[in-house]
Amino acid sequence: MSQRTEFESSPDLKRLFLRELELWRRATHLGLADLSHRCGVSPSYLAHIGRYGRIPSKPVLILLALNFGLQDPRELFESAKLSDEWPFDAPQHLATREPEGSGFLSVKLDMDGFIEAIKGAIRTETRPRTLQELLGSRPLRIGINLTQPWLFEKTSAGALDRTRGLVPDLCRMLQTSLQCNIEMTPVTFDRYVDKLCRGEIDLFGPLMVTPYCPSNILFSVPVNRMGLSVLMRKRATSGLAEFEPPTSLEELINVPYRIAVLKNTRAQLFCATRLNRAEEDIIVCNSDDEATDRVRLKGISRPAHLFLGNSLFMVQKAREYPDELSALFAEPGTVLDMCNNSFAVRPDWPEAVTIVNEALHFILGAGGVAKRIQALIDDGAQGLLEVVPYGPAVDNALDVASSLKRALSVGG
Repeated sequence: MSQRTEFESSPDLKRLFLRELELWRRATHLGLADLSHRCGVSPSYLAHIGRYGRIPSKPVLILLALNFGLQDPRELFESAKLSDEWPFDAPQHLATREPEGSGFLSVKLDMDGFIEAIKGAIRTETRPRTLQELLGSRPLRIGINLTQPWLFEKTSAGALDRTRGLVPDLCRMLQTSLQCNIEMTPVTFDRYVDKLCRGEIDLFGPLMVTPYCPSNILFSVPVNRMGLSVLMRKRATSGLAEFEPPTSLEELINVPYRIAVLKNTRAQLFCATRLNRAEEDIIVCNSDDEATDRVRLKGISRPAHLFLGNSLFMVQKAREYPDELSALFAEPGTVLDMCNNSFAVRPDWPEAVTIVNEALHFILGAGGVAKRIQALIDDGAQGLLEVVPYGPAVDNALDVASSLKRALSVGG
C-alpha cells in the first residue's frame, strides 16, 4: 500500500483565516457558506482551513484576500507558505469599504469577469476526480462500525467476527464493483468524524445518517432504514428524580428526563431538535457501553434515565439485562423516527459519493442484501428495520460494465 498523502497545513494560516473570517462576518452579516460561494469552493473546503490550517490553492487565497479586503494581502500568502508575489500593485477588495481616495484601489473593470476567471481556475483544479485519482495505488479504507453487531456473524466462542457477516460481505461486493482493493478497519464511533476529516479512512459505516453532521460529513444512499428507540432503567437511584416511563413523544419533550446519547449521532440531533433538550439534560457519550452503563447506574457519576439510540440495539440490551433495563418505543409502529442507515464519506471526497452510490445501487438492486435484511426483520426486528426498495439490478452485463466504467473514469 502506498503511503497516505495528507494536505499541507499551516498554523499561521489557521489563525489568520479565523481572525479575518470573524471580522468579515461582523462586517457583512454573512456566513461561511456565503464566503465559500464567493470563492467557488465547498463550505467544507474552507472549513478545513479554519479547523486544520489546510493550505488551499493560490486562486482560493486570492479570492479570500479580495473578500476580506486585507490591507496587506501578502500576509495571507506568507501564512500559507507561498513565496509568490501578490499579483496586483495595490490592495484590492470586492466591495467598496471606504470612499474613493482612501488608499484602496477601487475595482470597476469587469469585476464579475475577473471573479469568474479565478473561479474557472479553481474549478479546473477541483474538477471531479476519478476513483483512481483519489486512491492512487492504495486501497479504499473503510472504517467498520461495530455498534450494529447484528450485521456481523459470531465466532464459535460467541465473540463478534469482524470478517464475516452482512457488512464484511457488502464491503467485498464494493471491492468487486469498484474494481479496487478495500481495507476494512474497525473504528470506534467517537473517532470516525476525525478520522474521515484527516483522511485516515475514506468511508465509515453503516450508521444512521445525521443531517448537519460535524465537518460536513457526506453520506451514501441507504443500505437499510432503522428506527430510534429508548432504553430505560428499571431501578430508582438517589442521583436522579423518579419519573414514570414515557409513553409518547410529548412526554419525552415535557418530562425532564436525563438522556444519554452517542456523540455525533442521529440520536443526539433528535434530542436537541425534536425533543428540544437543554444541553445539561443530554449526556453525550463516547461509546454505547458508556451510555448503557449510565442507564444501568454502574459506577457512573452522571446517571441517565434514558439511552436514546437505534432500536435493535435497545431491544438486544433489554434482553441482555431484563431485570435492569426495558426497551421503549420498540414495537412496530412506535419507533420515534425511522432513519437511513448509510456509509459516511470523507468531506473532501464529494466525487466518491457518486461513485459509491453507483456501485451500491447495483449491489442493493440485485436483491441479495435485501433478502438478508428481511431475514433479520423476520427474526424479530419487525418495525425496527426496513428494506430500502431499489430497482432490480441491470440484467445486461454490458450495461452494468458501462455504468460502473462511467462512475470509475468520470468520477460520477
